[in-house]
Amino acid sequence: MKRKLAVILAGLCMISSLGACGGSSDTDSSAEKQPETTVQEDTDSSAEAEVTEGSSEEDYYYVNGKAPEEVTGNILFWSWDPNFFEMVEKMNDIYPNVTFDFVTVASADDYMQKLQAALTSGSEVPDILAMEINNLGKFYDMGIAEDLEAHDIDPDLLIPYLAEMGRDNDGTFIGIPNTAAPGGLYYRRDLASKYLGTDDPDEISAMVSDWDSFIETGKKIKEASNGDVSMLPGIDTLVQPLVNQTGLRWREDNKLMVQENFTETIELMQKIKDADIDAGLDIWTPAWNASFAQGNVFCYPGSCWFQSYVIEPNDPDGSGNWGVAEVPGGYYNWGGIWWGMYKQSQNKDAVAAWMKYELSVEGAQNKYDLIHFYPGVKAVYEDDYLNKPNEFFGGQNVTELYLKEMDEMTVLRPIADDALFYNSMTFFAQSLEGTAEEIADKIEDDIISSNPQYQK
Repeated sequence: MKRKLAVILAGLCMISSLGACGGSSDTDSSAEKQPETTVQEDTDSSAEAEVTEGSSEEDYYYVNGKAPEEVTGNILFWSWDPNFFEMVEKMNDIYPNVTFDFVTVASADDYMQKLQAALTSGSEVPDILAMEINNLGKFYDMGIAEDLEAHDIDPDLLIPYLAEMGRDNDGTFIGIPNTAAPGGLYYRRDLASKYLGTDDPDEISAMVSDWDSFIETGKKIKEASNGDVSMLPGIDTLVQPLVNQTGLRWREDNKLMVQENFTETIELMQKIKDADIDAGLDIWTPAWNASFAQGNVFCYPGSCWFQSYVIEPNDPDGSGNWGVAEVPGGYYNWGGIWWGMYKQSQNKDAVAAWMKYELSVEGAQNKYDLIHFYPGVKAVYEDDYLNKPNEFFGGQNVTELYLKEMDEMTVLRPIADDALFYNSMTFFAQSLEGTAEEIADKIEDDIISSNPQYQK
């Protein structure tokens, strides 16, 4: 089914579907799945462009003039998520002579510390750069990422907002997205049916169409459950949607703008807190994780990666009992990683080969099969492979909602030290002590304490 996103992107050259429909992609039969291509500028058979109808897969998978079996290299890959290691190994079905050395780090913050230490000391730097969204702005400024278009990595294969975020401040294309990350409101269907009379996602979305109705629905659930069920886990879980929905920045150059741009956001969090509809659970804590299976919280603002990384691990018996509604206040992006190529890498052909696989339909489907990541590759949404009922969400076709969001949402480009701002906002949202102006002032002081170059 052609979705709205596909309609507005008509006319752009894209890799077409490899023909898989449901289930996992069968890479052993890849020779029978001949992708179609359209050469964008001419019909020269040597053009390193998208795969055209009637040509072999290798026309796309060539790297800097080398056939797939000629591409060699041992890629150093650091990650805080071992799932990525399983994903990347699938590319050996196409590039058999590319290998990986995997190193696990504790978190995205630890990754940055380890990377900066390696750059300073001259020790080994990973060939693939993991540019988490809160650190992506730093990578724009660092200048250590290779121009990917010089290796025929095509940004036009990507959903536009993801490709734009993969460009640094000079417009150089330095990163491909690990996943799209549209937000959603993840709710328990059993609680919806019991306290609201329906578990239909459209009806739930209508009940929380803005933050005022969200509050009223939360009060209804709290009263009907005799206080046993809260609308949401804690106020700090609202930081990501509320901040991103504003479309405003926390600083302009070195001038902090928290007071000017986010006082109203803090006031809204205080309003929701005063309604007494949250469970007082801080995000990412053991109690927050446990609440998914306990049934004492109705809904959680989150992102599409919540399914595999948050809800399923914390509620392993919950398949079919979850739904996805629209978050009040507008669409937003939450999270994401952009993969870059280190400029000084000695394995650039191998990294380019892996990126070509990542941007192929087969690679995108492999990622979805393994961890239900919704890929940033446009072409993968052009058939029914993802546009089908999701059993975990009670048969809901959540892809329709995610595509609608990606089509309509406005996403701020990252800037350096975003992590400082979000961490500080989250910390003070857990208590919300004082007036909104006072809290905004504390956030600015907190940011300055970590980075004195910023000023009020």
